[in-house]
Amino acid sequence: MDANVTGMGLPLMPSAQRPGKSAWDVYRRLLGMAFVYRGRLVISVILAVVIAASFGAMLVGVGTVIRLTFYQPVPIASENDSPDKTSRHHEDPAISMARDIANYCQALRNFTGWAPQDLDTRFLDLVRKMRENRMRAVALAAVIVVALAFLVGVARFFQEFLAASVGAKVITDLASQMYENLTRQSLDFVEGRPSGEILARFNNDIFLVSRGLEGVFVKLLREPFKIMVFLGVALRIDWELTIIGVCVMPMVLYALVYIGKKMRKSVRRSLQKIASMTSVVNETVRGMAIIKAYTMESHQINRVRDELERLRRFLYQMARLHAATGPVTEFILILGVAGFVLFSARRVEAGILDAGDLVQLYFALGMMLDPVRKMSDVNNLVQTSVASAERCFEMVDAEPSIQEAEDAQDVPALREALRFERVSFSYIPGITVLDDLTLEFPKGSMTAIVGYSGSGKTTLVKLIPRFYDVTEGAVTLDGVDVRQITFRSLRQQIGLVTQDTFLFAGTVRENIAYGRQDFTEEQIRQAARAANAEDFILALPNGYDTVIGEQGATLSGGQRQRIAIARAIIKDPAILILDEATSSLDSESERLIQDALDRFMVGRTTIVIAHRLSTIRRAHRIVVLDSGRIAEMGDHETLLARNGLYRRLYETQFYTESNS
Repeated sequence: MDANVTGMGLPLMPSAQRPGKSAWDVYRRLLGMAFVYRGRLVISVILAVVIAASFGAMLVGVGTVIRLTFYQPVPIASENDSPDKTSRHHEDPAISMARDIANYCQALRNFTGWAPQDLDTRFLDLVRKMRENRMRAVALAAVIVVALAFLVGVARFFQEFLAASVGAKVITDLASQMYENLTRQSLDFVEGRPSGEILARFNNDIFLVSRGLEGVFVKLLREPFKIMVFLGVALRIDWELTIIGVCVMPMVLYALVYIGKKMRKSVRRSLQKIASMTSVVNETVRGMAIIKAYTMESHQINRVRDELERLRRFLYQMARLHAATGPVTEFILILGVAGFVLFSARRVEAGILDAGDLVQLYFALGMMLDPVRKMSDVNNLVQTSVASAERCFEMVDAEPSIQEAEDAQDVPALREALRFERVSFSYIPGITVLDDLTLEFPKGSMTAIVGYSGSGKTTLVKLIPRFYDVTEGAVTLDGVDVRQITFRSLRQQIGLVTQDTFLFAGTVRENIAYGRQDFTEEQIRQAARAANAEDFILALPNGYDTVIGEQGATLSGGQRQRIAIARAIIKDPAILILDEATSSLDSESERLIQDALDRFMVGRTTIVIAHRLSTIRRAHRIVVLDSGRIAEMGDHETLLARNGLYRRLYETQFYTESNS
């Protein structure tokens, strides 16, 4: 590959350079994805209401049973107390509730013309029996608690499952969108970025978004309803005292928002450091042979240690923020509780509130603490998932630099010639890789492209399938600019075989057919035979069904190359590009591959980037590139006779081979 290609492009935009987006903007987009599954969300919300109502029923029901059963008359606290002010606290609660029942029945009778008869009287009879046998009443309260607890357990199981399943669906949808858009990106997207930067989005970021969404959908859809129910119970008992008890909430919310913003920044920086570390580890795996050959294990270990040390600092900061959330919120809540106890004690002492109501109020406000604490965890989960979701959405929203024209047309297979018309190209503005290059490749011809490293050979062939677009000029196919041709129509008639053969982690058959289900078994075998590959394929443990491992790790270099050629042969392309396809092979492998290529190239327009004289001599024409320009052009003998750049290449790169 040309040296110019290395290092081109830019990483995904760092946070400091991106347009500012609030956490809500990002999360609203995630919620929009979740709303696709609104049926599950609605059921989850209904179940959350059932859970909250059941807890409220436990509190009110048990408290009511105990108050009715163990009621004792309380004398008026002071002669100065107004009867109107304290009467509701000294009246038998059974009589008060019976009067309320009678009023409700009368209202129902006025509205519908019917209501249950003597419901208040039957209620008082029930209370009398409860007071006669208090243990039976306590048993009734216990049965109510057990029944409601069972209902809560069942509802909670389905609520958490449905909420978590929505989170799982959103994450898989997001990962699918990321991968689909990744495959649509132009070649510069992956060539100009560390692989770890891209991989981290599919590993760390997706995991953190998943973890955050699952927690948010489970807790955010349930805990607010519990808070509202407990708050409603408390307000019913004594709204003035309840307001005093919850006035501390604004301070809690402020603390949560402040810590959440800090958490979001730390999470984003940590994710960037994880991506850097992933890049180093990926390089280590791919370059292990070089590392060991140069005894650079210590150097690589120190690189990873440096990355891990930077990551550790950010993880410590995240841990401090997360650890501070609970104590800070709990301390503020305790301050509120302390003030609440003082005020409530005064109201009981003044006879405004009886001890039974106070205990029930304490329970209601106390049970609010757990959902409030869980809501503080939700804030941290939101900030964590937002930081990761931002990075995921960057990949979803990335636009390919090379796009198909709106009026792009399908074209038939090459009939006349492929042409470069005054083509110039730069990866980086101001640094020219190809300069005013005009060249024609007639149909059925074989052209060899030679030149020193960095002369633009690989760049030239990358312009043909539009891996990159020309900076100036045009590449045309039978007179049609490739920028006006659909990607599918253009690339289907191009076969590409490179020196760095890439095979997928599947079977031999899957790699030859590569995603095409319409190829028959015979077509696959014919392609393998044409590539001189069938003999070694049949010798494999499972023949064509042998799994060859990641990048064909179980095969030799020559075997991998022959499978790659079979993959190109079955495609039956009109244009064949060979980028140093045999330069790293032994002579026997090269002979087999060259024999396959000789048969395959017949009738096809072939462009060969080669360093081997045996390949170059077969070409109808040799094009010598120098710094992106055509220095010489002709056949082997003619160029040798000119005593120019080609001869120097021949003497430095080809001569040894010709005498071997």
